[in-house]
Amino acid sequence: MRRLPESELEIMMIVWNSSEAVSVNRILEQMTKDKDLTLGALHSYLKRLVNKGFLITRKRGKQNVYEALITQTEYQEMESRTILKQLYNGSLKTFVATLYNSDQITREDVDELRSFIDSFSDKSED
Repeated sequence: MRRLPESELEIMMIVWNSSEAVSVNRILEQMTKDKDLTLGALHSYLKRLVNKGFLITRKRGKQNVYEALITQTEYQEMESRTILKQLYNGSLKTFVATLYNSDQITREDVDELRSFIDSFSDKSED
């Protein structure tokens, strides 16, 4: 699995957030980052995502619909590992410290993380 460019990731977010297979027209309607996206360009993106193994295409009547082959969680796990390894030398502490020092997380976020980490130690005591 490879990292997706922003335009392809936006398409995948639309597919992941849908409860059913998604048509080209529905994807085009929901695209927000590139309002000038042409139908031809969208078809190119979709073809790339199919070739990369992220999407599968099926016929529904006369139109193609797209479904994810990779879940959002699977992609997030891969991306998290990659970012942590490449940018933070595998150190979660450095990653969180960078976010905190640049005011990207709040005190409430830190408290939420602490509670989440504490839940691990609660489980290990059982």
